[in-house]
Amino acid sequence: MKCACFVILILTLVICSDFAIAEISGAAQQVLATIEWVAIPEGEFLMGSTPEEANAAYEDAKLRSSMLEQHTFDAELPQHQAYLSAYEISRYEITNAQYRAFIEATNRPAPRGHNGEKTWEDETLNGDTQPVVGVTWFDAQAFAEWIGGSLPTEAQWERAARGTKGRIYPWGDTPPKARQHANFARRYNRPIPVGQFPKGESPDGIADLAGNVWEWCLDEYSPTTYQRNGKGVPRNPIHLRFRDVLRSRVIRGGAWDVGSAFLRSSLRFKFYPLDSTHTIGFRVVRPRPEIKN
Repeated sequence: MKCACFVILILTLVICSDFAIAEISGAAQQVLATIEWVAIPEGEFLMGSTPEEANAAYEDAKLRSSMLEQHTFDAELPQHQAYLSAYEISRYEITNAQYRAFIEATNRPAPRGHNGEKTWEDETLNGDTQPVVGVTWFDAQAFAEWIGGSLPTEAQWERAARGTKGRIYPWGDTPPKARQHANFARRYNRPIPVGQFPKGESPDGIADLAGNVWEWCLDEYSPTTYQRNGKGVPRNPIHLRFRDVLRSRVIRGGAWDVGSAFLRSSLRFKFYPLDSTHTIGFRVVRPRPEIKN
């Protein structure tokens, strides 16, 4: 009897798996085939900053006239261990070509700027291999779900960028150099095609986690998220009231128009989820994180 039940369970899982694959349209499958994935193994990693690290970063930001305030750095406290199940993350940010296939298949609105301007009418923003910008959080998550994935949680993004030992930047602890590690401080004055800075990649080979464009994360932003984790090691942490349109979402990584103070991988920033701008794009993960009610 137990053997029969086990067989039924296996068949059910196989059928459900096949059904999930069948749910992805042919157009989505074609886009999915263009995404290069990097596997991140399960395990613990160091998340956030110590008070000394946060204060040093704040003092450095003041010297650079970045206009970042103390509370931005306090949101990185306390430093703690977190556990993540294994996942895959896209090596590159989602490009205009990939997103164009999505809107052609779904009739979703084309990217637009902060004032509603049509992003792809700007020749500095519409290249096929540039990261797509002008997308809201809901646009980005809709694309991710279309291919069977999700936006990364804040923890997944930070693990991909910092590894298990809490690197300051994806490539290590040395400060970023323009035209070597990342696209920042208006050196190019636009997003550039993905993957142009091999020296700025993480040890896992993930590109553009610093600079080029900010990246949407799945989580809602709260300056006290880390402080509410409580004792022990949080497992697959996520802070989200799914589909709540009134709460800011986390963005990470800095962008082409900001200085080096914004490129630290532990820096937590936010943006309104129904808004879009020419400095925010996204990358995707799979499988989809479990959203807790």
